[in-house]
Amino acid sequence: MGKVYIENVLLQATAEGDEKAFSEIFNHYRNKIYSFACRLTGSTDVADEILLDVFLRVWMKREELPEIKLFQAWLFTITRNRVFSTLKQMALRKEAENSFEKGNNLLLESTPHDFLLDKEYQDVLQKAVAQLPPQQKKVYMLIKEYGMKREEAAQELNLSPETVKHYLSEAMYSVRTYCLAHLGVYATLLIIKDLY
Repeated sequence: MGKVYIENVLLQATAEGDEKAFSEIFNHYRNKIYSFACRLTGSTDVADEILLDVFLRVWMKREELPEIKLFQAWLFTITRNRVFSTLKQMALRKEAENSFEKGNNLLLESTPHDFLLDKEYQDVLQKAVAQLPPQQKKVYMLIKEYGMKREEAAQELNLSPETVKHYLSEAMYSVRTYCLAHLGVYATLLIIKDLY
């Protein structure tokens, strides 16, 4: 009973914008969400991204949290749907690869928007990617949006794998920092960044 009460208090505090309360909820559930996503996708990288997306959604829906009766069930429903969307995307990657020669516009058009993320987050994410330096943007789009492996992206861009790895790391940091800062939870980046 006490555990439920504490969680309800944390949810109420999070709804009022308390980032410390949000971090406690994050720390409580992060391993469960990560393990669940990793088991279903078979990828630690994908599980990392799902974890981040799920908790970005929690923060963005924070005002509704006190009304949720079974928070854990709600959280895992979001995670499950995010995982299924990801698996669908992964299944379509090979088909998309055949159309790559159509140009960079295809990358933007084929970006999945069915991840149950709010339009606000989608808009911020697009702006974050748009502001990347040209080479970082190309690497980010090829790997994170298009699903290429680092070696494939390196060959496509005529770069070394190490250079691609560097560009991707810089791009991911910039995108996450931009998104979290513009969504009003920059402090949360410090919590999440330590996990990657």
